[in-house]
Amino acid sequence: MTSDIKNRLSFAPWASRLTNGFAFNSLALILLLTSYFSPILQPFAAAQSRPLSIEDTITAREFAPGSRVQFSPDGKWLVCTVVRTHASPVAPVASGIPWMGRNADIYVFETATKKQHVITEEEFDNWWPMWSPDSKYLAFLSDRDGGGKPSVWTWSTKDGTLRKVSRVIAAVAPLEWSPDGRQILFARSAESPQGRNQSNTNVDRLETPGSTVAIYDNSTQRESDPWNLMTYSMSLELAEIEGGKTTELVHGQIGTYKFSPDGSHLALTEATRFEAPGSQQILFDLKVVDINGGAFQTAASDLRIESDGRGFSWSPDGKQLCVRTVSKDAQDSIYSILSLVGESWQIVKQFLHLSGVGAKEAPLWDAVCHRIYFLKDGKVFSGDLASTQVSPINEIRDREITQIISYWNDVVRPFDQYWILVLTHDATAKQDGIYAVNLANGQSRKILEQGYCYTCILDVPSIASNVDSGQIAFVAEDGIYAPDLWVGSPRVGSFQQVTHLNPAFNPKFMGEARLVNWLSDDGEKLQGVVLLPPDYQPAERYPLVTYVYGGVRLSNRLDRFGLAQTGPLNMQLLATRGFAVFLPDAPLRPRTSMLSLAKVVLPGINKVIELGYADPDRLALIGHSFGGYSTLALIAQTNRFRAAVVIAGDSDLLSLYGEMRDDGTAYGIALNEYGQVGVGGTPWEHREAFIENSPFFYFDRVQTPVLIVQGTNDPVVASFLADQTFVALRRLGKEVEYAKYSGEGHSPAQEWSYSNQVDFCTRMIRWLEGHLNSK
Repeated sequence: MTSDIKNRLSFAPWASRLTNGFAFNSLALILLLTSYFSPILQPFAAAQSRPLSIEDTITAREFAPGSRVQFSPDGKWLVCTVVRTHASPVAPVASGIPWMGRNADIYVFETATKKQHVITEEEFDNWWPMWSPDSKYLAFLSDRDGGGKPSVWTWSTKDGTLRKVSRVIAAVAPLEWSPDGRQILFARSAESPQGRNQSNTNVDRLETPGSTVAIYDNSTQRESDPWNLMTYSMSLELAEIEGGKTTELVHGQIGTYKFSPDGSHLALTEATRFEAPGSQQILFDLKVVDINGGAFQTAASDLRIESDGRGFSWSPDGKQLCVRTVSKDAQDSIYSILSLVGESWQIVKQFLHLSGVGAKEAPLWDAVCHRIYFLKDGKVFSGDLASTQVSPINEIRDREITQIISYWNDVVRPFDQYWILVLTHDATAKQDGIYAVNLANGQSRKILEQGYCYTCILDVPSIASNVDSGQIAFVAEDGIYAPDLWVGSPRVGSFQQVTHLNPAFNPKFMGEARLVNWLSDDGEKLQGVVLLPPDYQPAERYPLVTYVYGGVRLSNRLDRFGLAQTGPLNMQLLATRGFAVFLPDAPLRPRTSMLSLAKVVLPGINKVIELGYADPDRLALIGHSFGGYSTLALIAQTNRFRAAVVIAGDSDLLSLYGEMRDDGTAYGIALNEYGQVGVGGTPWEHREAFIENSPFFYFDRVQTPVLIVQGTNDPVVASFLADQTFVALRRLGKEVEYAKYSGEGHSPAQEWSYSNQVDFCTRMIRWLEGHLNSK
């Protein structure tokens, strides 16, 4: 796909897309080709290897994961959130600030001129911006008044003034505007006055003075839940824009919440319990709150929906709700319509027997409340509310439709009469695309598809649209181009880059990503991505570092800049230092995770060697989290690797099973029984499977030198699990080094301090160079 650099050097070809009825401006194309290709193509031929700076990688600006690009309702403004990953060597981490908001700024653009405004200041944390319905204000959370405690702020589009709306300390939860634009709904922090105590530990009734005991029993964590549902506990507050008066509306274990279109009611999902022991499926109740009267009704119970409680939407007239649930075997989708019958909400219609998994987002409505639209098995479907008949609208050949772009407030809004825009994914070529789909006849037209990823950074929905202005906005990237924001018109086919976040990431010095195909030992067709050094020479074989993560098809990272993760785990750090990097698909079979890894990953490495990219005598492995487990599982089965780096990984499923956090939750139970490992039950039912799939019990066979990396405050993989791996390998006399970072969490790419990220990068590169660079 990318062997000839094809059209991946510039976004200019977007202006020349196939039009099929859309306007096309040839002069604009010539100007774009001249301005974009010239400065990029000329130096590329003369590119020489230049190692990507560790500091540049760690301090790179990036779009905040979990944030959204949003147009203002009038289409005149566009907003996104940009993280200054680590602006200084001693960037502080304040309590109450989510990792995606730390060192983040709010960027606002004028859509007519593309003029950029950074409305916040770099020494503060800012996140989750939301436009008011009248486009007069942008609300967001920020700790800009100091103290590290977030509050609700607004920015005026009229005069650019910033104002703190309320003195109440806000919790980590999205903002919602009332439809009249006079109030903002936000979550109150437990640290605020009148806030609720979210502790979930029992009090020792002996109350011995000076004792530090914490008591755990079955009444605290029934059946050892994988995480604490008290993390959903919040008070929703309504703050008036004028005057700042704040009123508590409701309290509970709340997932997602939405105002009705007329602002009279609020619908929300409340987490009640986990479905079963060892399960990660949370059951939610859908509740409706009368804003004026305060009445609180349960509309539906025990709903199997996403872990954040999303998956429901209001009809445009505010009289109905639609909720998407999933069957117990996770194979079917069910769409239920709820209405107020008498004085209670009830399910009045259902779209049943919808075999095939649907999209995670809420179902969408037409403007007159006659139909709902949703995605299922990569196609657009329509549900008729009168007959409850479901019919497919469109299927794009060899493409999966992953998102409906043309909507606002859960209502579909066509761009051109019946034409809507959808986001697609080509699973074979591993590229995203934007297509137009006709709701009336199912016809489709390609708008944009040039081998880029539009979904690698931001949460779904990842592309914003505004019908009134006729524009869309998206973040685009590929293996050598770092993410940037683009805005343009799908009607004309012209798109303009509006951010240049990281000039230091010069694509001419980056390694190129190529797709690799092979068969597993069981004959399954698999794919992977090999990232080559920038000065790659076909006659030369390079040391190969395989980044592995069991259960994930990493070939989908082909068009992600840096492939694996951002910051310290950006694989261009290794490619620009002369390594080839391989990311293989690694599907796992239940109860045989260790053997499955060997059957899928090792043949993939053989294929990379066969293609002439890699030196078979200079192989290494890297893995983070479950990838760390995957790395240990592979080196316990083969001595082919000369080095391994295990980051926040575990080796003993029995020890992981017994891991417990301070709040009493036990994530390892769900992970082992029906999660990533998938043993299928408890150790007392499947003792042999727990042992056979634990690398720990095969460490005597390990000959690969191992660098273990672990944060002491890791809430996912407790540090004692890394201790256990190190102690065992040391006892066996294996070559092992243990880098234990005090106070750090699970992900070096998202949570760690600047100094520790630099140390980790330096240590990892030194370890790999020391073991692979000598032939």
